[in-house]
Amino acid sequence: MLFNLAYAQTALEYEVFRLTNEARMARGLHALSWDGVAYAAARKHALDMLNRGYFDHVNPEGLGPVERMWAEGVLEIMVGENLALYKGYSPEYAAGVVVEDWLGSPRHRDNLLKPEFTHLGIALVQVDGRVAVVQNFISRPFKISVTRTPSRKRIGIIKFKGQAPATVGVFVNDVFREELQPPSWSGELELDPGSAVSLAIWESNGYLLACRFSLPDTSCTGDKISWWANYSERTVPSVMVRLSLPEGAYWLGYGEKPHPLEPVRGVAVVDAPEDWKFLWVGIPKNNSIEFTHRIPIHVVEPGRAQKGVKP
Repeated sequence: MLFNLAYAQTALEYEVFRLTNEARMARGLHALSWDGVAYAAARKHALDMLNRGYFDHVNPEGLGPVERMWAEGVLEIMVGENLALYKGYSPEYAAGVVVEDWLGSPRHRDNLLKPEFTHLGIALVQVDGRVAVVQNFISRPFKISVTRTPSRKRIGIIKFKGQAPATVGVFVNDVFREELQPPSWSGELELDPGSAVSLAIWESNGYLLACRFSLPDTSCTGDKISWWANYSERTVPSVMVRLSLPEGAYWLGYGEKPHPLEPVRGVAVVDAPEDWKFLWVGIPKNNSIEFTHRIPIHVVEPGRAQKGVKP
C-alpha cells in the first residue's frame, strides 16, 4: 500500500503527538485528532525556517500561521501554532523534551492545552544540525464538505444617498446588511434581483421600520428619512458553492470580512459572485453569529498563500 508522504507522520512526530495528548488528558482535556492538512502546513513552515535561516511565526513574506494554514486548505478560523528550535541536539532528543519545554512557557502552554482545539499536525525536521518542531492546531467544532462549480450570476446594484437624524439599518430579505450613520450617507449595495429591502431608523433600543420596497422599485418615503437610489443589473462571473453541514442551524456570511448573508440548514447552495472572495459559515449565538469556517470561493492551490488576509 502506498501513502502520501505529505500526510504521513514519522515515528518522532508521532511521539510528539502522543506526548501532547498525554499532557492534555492528564489535565482532563480531550485528545486531539491528527490532521493531514495542518501537518502539511507545519512541515512546510519547518523546512522554510531551516532552509532560509529564520525562526518566527511570520515568514519573510509576512504570512503568519492563519494565512499559511488557510493557503494549505484549512477552512477553520480558529488556529494556533507552537514552534521550537534545537541546535546541536538530535531529533530524538528534541522529540523527547519539546512538549515539556512548551508546557514551561505560558504562551505555548495555552495553545497546547486550549480546550477549543480539536485537531493537530506536528512536523519535526532536521537540517544541518538544527531541528525545528512545529505544532499547527485547529478548532473544528463541526466538519463541512464543499464543492465548487464555475457559473455566472445576475446581480442587482443599488447606488444610493440620503440623510436621517439617527442611524439607519439596511435589511435585505429581513437580514441585516449594514448601518448608515447620520446625518448623511451614500454608498452602493450588490444584491439579488427581486430582493426585499427595508430601511429602519434606530430609536431607543431597536430599529423602527421606515420603509420597505422590492427591487427593481427603490422608492422610500418616510417622516424621518430622505432617500434617493438608482438601480441597475449586470451579469458577473460567479461560483456555485455547495455546502454540506451537520444537523443544526447555521448562518452564511460573505466578503473578505464576514457580512451576514442568510440562515441555512443541512445542504446549502450559493451562487457566489467572484468578487465576494469568501463564504463564511457560523453558528448563531445570543443574537450574534460566531463564524467558524472561511471558504475561498475559488479553490486555492496548496502552497499559494493569499496576501492581504489577516486573522
